[in-house]
Amino acid sequence: MFEMSTQDAIKRDKQFLVHGWGNIPVDVVKAKDSKFWDSDGKEYIDMLCQTAGVVGIGHCNPKVVAAVKEQADKSFHILTSFINDARTVFSEKLAAVAPGRMKNNCKMYISSGGSEANETALKMAMISTGKNEVISTYFSYHGGTLALLSLLGQSYSRGGPWPRYPGFQQIPNAYCYRCYFGQKGPDYCNLECAEALRHAIKYGSAGNVAAFIQEPVPGNGGHMVPPKRYFKRIREICDEYNVLYIIDEVQTGVGRSGKWWAAEYFDVEPDILVTSKALGGGMPLAATVVRNGILPEPLINDQWHIFTFGGSPISCAAGCATIDFVNEEKLPDKAARQGERLAKRLNEMMTKYKSIGDVRAMGMFIGVEIVKDKATKEPWFAGAGNIFGLALGKGALYGTNGARGNGNIIKLKPPLILTDAEADKALDILEESIAENEKSL
Repeated sequence: MFEMSTQDAIKRDKQFLVHGWGNIPVDVVKAKDSKFWDSDGKEYIDMLCQTAGVVGIGHCNPKVVAAVKEQADKSFHILTSFINDARTVFSEKLAAVAPGRMKNNCKMYISSGGSEANETALKMAMISTGKNEVISTYFSYHGGTLALLSLLGQSYSRGGPWPRYPGFQQIPNAYCYRCYFGQKGPDYCNLECAEALRHAIKYGSAGNVAAFIQEPVPGNGGHMVPPKRYFKRIREICDEYNVLYIIDEVQTGVGRSGKWWAAEYFDVEPDILVTSKALGGGMPLAATVVRNGILPEPLINDQWHIFTFGGSPISCAAGCATIDFVNEEKLPDKAARQGERLAKRLNEMMTKYKSIGDVRAMGMFIGVEIVKDKATKEPWFAGAGNIFGLALGKGALYGTNGARGNGNIIKLKPPLILTDAEADKALDILEESIAENEKSL
């Protein structure tokens, strides 16, 4: 039904479509497990899950495919005001794996993607506290809506005529490789980056801060992995000023960190947890999970919020299958093991190649910072882009970050089912690409 040549696909795509995020002239026609194929039959290892970890359990996972087919015979869409069984069972399964005090002690709103889920989290925080200011961090990414653009540290947040949302501000993130405060590393600092939150609340706000929202490790921003003690300080500051702590696990959740949630990896408890991407096994699905006791009870059944496709029965069926597969296959444990293998090889590469300035890893959430000079740490933007193109041409898809003025990081977010052989081949391709790229230095 959809078959066409590569050149025909490129021509027709250009005629009718607007791309919001890059335009790669590769016509992807099939995907399975950790690989995908283009219309010319070329095979690629997917080290990005196509989009920041979306197919974390692999492309076309049989358990998800079966669940979607079964639900498709029953219903495609149900008015969100009704009860639908797939959504109910999904919420029970997700509550059972929620972190810390949230486990089986939470409410949630189901939506279709991370932007919707984060918008929902902001609404929840504002309604719960009666306050309307929000703080985020540099290099963060929480979605593409007009409000969320004011919480982003990305180039596209400033690339248009849209206004800054009043009361939204940012503080430095925990970027130890390039510390804003001139410290020599996480073991030698006083967590000035965390204390920046206290200063922003005390001196940079109108006294109406409802929430601090943060990705545990920035996804689009470059995979900076903070020290664990950073999160303890952030949690203390939020509690001190009665600010809700929203942890955005759209990219880091569902086993990728080596735990079900990065919040567990860092031993921190959110008030509101946001999750999406890998949650639906490739289907559009997101959830905003709030710990009981935060939302005013009359709000739960009030007419305060709606997204038309929130709680889609087909997506929720896929989400149920995804949670079951992650648990049955012990994917967080596998992510921890494979992530360690990947990081070990990358660190070995860092000693060999002068353009690798830093390797940062949390499970299978890994960033490789590309620099012109290790001593000066000068970012090499063109070099990272060239490595991406070289690797894609050799048959491996990696990511690059979209942070403003810092697009020099190669990102690894492969399916958690990645085999050792696939991992080794993909890293061979990456190493070849880095070596070839260095010839231009």
